[in-house]
Amino acid sequence: MNNLINNNLLSFKDELHARPYIKLGNNLRTFHFAYLIRDNDEKKAWTYLNKFLISEGFQKLPKERYKYWVAENENLIIRYECHTEFISLTLIYPNKIDIINKKTPNLFDTNFLIKLPSDFLQNFPGQYLLSSWIEMVSSEYDYEPIDIEKYFFHDNFAGSNVAENGANVFMSFKTDNTNFIGSGFRRVFVQNKNLRTRRTGRLLQRVVELETYQVLSLLGLPQVREETINLSYLEKQITEITKSVSNTAKKNLVNKSKTKPNYQNDLNELSYVVAKIEEIASSTNYRLSATSAYYKLVEQRVKDLREERLASFQTHNEFLSRRLQPAIRTCEAFSRRLESLAVRAQRADNLVRTQIEMRIQIQNKNLLESMELRARAQLRLQETVESLSIVAITYYVIGLLSTLVDPIDFEKMHISKSVFLSLCVPVVLIFIWYIAKIVRKKIKKIN
Repeated sequence: MNNLINNNLLSFKDELHARPYIKLGNNLRTFHFAYLIRDNDEKKAWTYLNKFLISEGFQKLPKERYKYWVAENENLIIRYECHTEFISLTLIYPNKIDIINKKTPNLFDTNFLIKLPSDFLQNFPGQYLLSSWIEMVSSEYDYEPIDIEKYFFHDNFAGSNVAENGANVFMSFKTDNTNFIGSGFRRVFVQNKNLRTRRTGRLLQRVVELETYQVLSLLGLPQVREETINLSYLEKQITEITKSVSNTAKKNLVNKSKTKPNYQNDLNELSYVVAKIEEIASSTNYRLSATSAYYKLVEQRVKDLREERLASFQTHNEFLSRRLQPAIRTCEAFSRRLESLAVRAQRADNLVRTQIEMRIQIQNKNLLESMELRARAQLRLQETVESLSIVAITYYVIGLLSTLVDPIDFEKMHISKSVFLSLCVPVVLIFIWYIAKIVRKKIKKIN
């Protein structure tokens, strides 16, 4: 047990240092790619990456799979990182940006794309998610929006001073028209002013993560839009069922109706609605939770940049608040709406079941009343039968007594046999009645 705990502690400590920042210079051409993975894609990706690294002259990967790996030589740094549902692959080319002069570095040179391993990137295991092109150069030039527009080919971008005036970051958030491996790049320009190597690595990693997480946080939006239609239909069904039950209950209350409404159809419809809500919740729960988690990471990465406003530029926080936040709010509203609908469905189900239970209770009450009437009638019949039984028993006893007294000579007794028997009738009748009364009392005590 102690060995297991010690091993876990070592594993936790290793995890804290599993993804260190890379020390980097300030002239970097970086291409970042992200792929969604499923099932066995992580194993395939590790094997696929190993073959590529060997072909490019890198040292081969260990047999044991790691979540993080950096392969490096003079011309290329490859950073591999595996997460729960995606793999990020970053290709960093040091000192590949030509500096014509301090004002005009040769940024986003599309001729360089032919040097990228397009076959390797296109066939990488997993589903392609995004690609970013990040250019970083050292410069003190004060860029205006018109200067950045030449690199991004549009005027809708964000820029801010970050890392305590250590750099300026300009992000496009749009895909260019390079159509590399069937898609374009989201361009980012980093103007590195005076960052040291370790801080440069941290800044580049934060930019990469910001690019990745903001796209991942939007994965749930198409599903939310699709399921919103189903949610509206289910809400309408619940409303109709509730109105139907309410009108029926009101009619019975006002008119004192003795009819027995059938709620089985309402209950069947509600069962379908509840099952459908559970199906939607099951299919969207993970994606909505992931959306919330990724958006929190986006907010944290923007906060980590410690950005300050640049004249004539909107900050990244402003841009994301205006563009990304509404989509996240839509997902959050859908989640709340789904929870509310589940509660409404449960209340409606309880309402219908209550009406059914009331109907059953009324039926049981009527049945008990009917049984009580039958029991009373049976009791009266039984009492009548008992009275007749007393008379019948008396008749048979007198008949038996008549046989028994045949040998007696009634002439010597100065009384006739018929008179004697007549006098015995009330005595026998009272005696039998008294015995029946005692027996009835004993039976009641037993009950």
